[in-house]
Amino acid sequence: MFGSMTSVVGHRGWPTRFPDNTLAGFLAAASVTDGVELDVRRSADGKLVLSHDPTLGDLEVSRETWATLGEVDLGDGHKPALLDEVVAALPSTSIEFEVKNLPHQSGFEPDHRVGLETAARARPGDIVTSFYWPTLEAVRASFPDVPTGALLDRTGDLREAIRHCLDAGHAAVVPHESSLDEDAMGIIQDADLDCYTWTVDDPARARELAALGVSGIITDDPGLMVETLGGSS
Repeated sequence: MFGSMTSVVGHRGWPTRFPDNTLAGFLAAASVTDGVELDVRRSADGKLVLSHDPTLGDLEVSRETWATLGEVDLGDGHKPALLDEVVAALPSTSIEFEVKNLPHQSGFEPDHRVGLETAARARPGDIVTSFYWPTLEAVRASFPDVPTGALLDRTGDLREAIRHCLDAGHAAVVPHESSLDEDAMGIIQDADLDCYTWTVDDPARARELAALGVSGIITDDPGLMVETLGGSS
């Protein structure tokens, strides 16, 4: 799926219906579209746990075991998920694995092990992304056949990210949607890079971005975006 035009990607599952990074949210998103995005961190006992933030509830992911983290109520009885259980539950759904390995956050791994172990689980059609580009470079070195994508935040330099992607061999650039206009997309397309953009929940903006030629729209409401763009799995 990743690399096709214009895919809809469920951001952490389907957050307008379910808590982030929960199995129910991913299954719901997979029922309407072909791609989901998730966030990977490591627990104190080495498990690859899905969590956007360094904490789940009041617990620091990197300092707690899965036996404890797995019991956190994220809302309406939904519990955290392990990467392996979500991958197993979505055999036909492409996954954007966002590796949460940032030097200023707890659990940072300077040897990039969390990224490498995540990349080892990637299947054809999946992609590994991160805001910390050295982790992506480590993935490229060990898993050259796994597509990688450089994430950048709202204030990130898109041209710098494009240059980095070309130098490092990344397949995609993943900017905030506010960074994109016709000129920016022209540069990305001239560089022959895929472009996945986050987080798009407004139908009018989604149509604009699809017309510009983005490869994928990452959204909190995949059902609405599929309806907007006229496609489904």
